[in-house]
Amino acid sequence: MTIRSIDMQVLVQKVGDVAKIQQAEKTEQSNRQQQFAQQIMQQTETNSKTVSQNLRSETALIRDKQEEEEKRKKKKRQDKIEEDPIEEELLKDQHRGHNIDIKA
Repeated sequence: MTIRSIDMQVLVQKVGDVAKIQQAEKTEQSNRQQQFAQQIMQQTETNSKTVSQNLRSETALIRDKQEEEEKRKKKKRQDKIEEDPIEEELLKDQHRGHNIDIKA
């Protein structure tokens, strides 16, 4: 397929138009990319600043677990006290056993 001189004259004029269109598409694409990146940054910033609220059921479960753990600890202490009477005396007086009296 050969290019005639008339076709060549038309093509030369259109090259500038095609170049402008391609440049516009490239800049539009980069602008969209920048906008998308900004949206992502704003969204991550918003997510990092907001505190996710626990559901009521989750809060209740956490509270229940803490109460159960406290009950277990109290029961262990009671069992220790019942087994060892010296331990009972130490638990009654918080300051007992922390200082050593030395007589010379």
